[in-house]
Amino acid sequence: MSTTAFIEALRNALPERFLVEGEHKSGGQGSVFRGRYDDQPAALKIFKPSDDIRRIHREIDLLREIDCPNLIKVLATEKIMIDGTNLELIAYEFHPGGDLSDTFAPEAPHLPEDELVRIGHEIGTAVDLLWEKRVVHRDIKPANIVRAADGRYVLVDVGFACQLDRSTLTAPGFAVGTVGYMSPEQARGRRNLTIHSDAFSLGLTLFEVACKVHPFSRDQRIICSGQGPTSLRSLRPDLSTGFSSAVHRMMSSFPALRPRSLAMHFSSL
Repeated sequence: MSTTAFIEALRNALPERFLVEGEHKSGGQGSVFRGRYDDQPAALKIFKPSDDIRRIHREIDLLREIDCPNLIKVLATEKIMIDGTNLELIAYEFHPGGDLSDTFAPEAPHLPEDELVRIGHEIGTAVDLLWEKRVVHRDIKPANIVRAADGRYVLVDVGFACQLDRSTLTAPGFAVGTVGYMSPEQARGRRNLTIHSDAFSLGLTLFEVACKVHPFSRDQRIICSGQGPTSLRSLRPDLSTGFSSAVHRMMSSFPALRPRSLAMHFSSL
């Protein structure tokens, strides 16, 4: 079915409280459409029929449990049928301001240090709250951090999240995440990941956003080798030693050397 035909079928399958405006993006976890729910801008995420229903509902339950302005919110859920196939839909709040990958554009100015610190603190706050539930996000990267209309930064797409206190849905030795952004232990398929893994990914993300250069050339083999990244200040000498040290500590190849509270890590900068 073409995208145009699917959007029309989706419009016919949804109750009147939903409005589908067009395609937003598609990926490994399904397709996301721009729309509205109760006249509020919404991202309508359609899960593929092959998706594990337990994972879908775990994502919904988790986001409803945590009240944080820096973590994406669920507006509604709906079960629909299209072309004889049962599908799960989640309506999330939608932020049209773009994500941090937009900062890589050649014409985009480098973000100043105070903005980078704010990103670290706000997304770190969301990660800390996830970890209070013993949840590791597992997919922190520039494309999963969006900017809201009021300027705050929001962490999205927790579909890969893993809860330590429950049996994992991932087989041992099988890595889930985005190549080039996973911590060494995550890429090796370690089962009981901790906040230290998300700390690595957030530090890597801040480095890339600050310099418009990935510290490991998006090569997961280099990350897993234990080789350290290029010095942040060699690329951005205008950044302070304190900020550079904070980011490099997050990317330590040894998990125990990374910070245990990310919000606190940036509070003193």
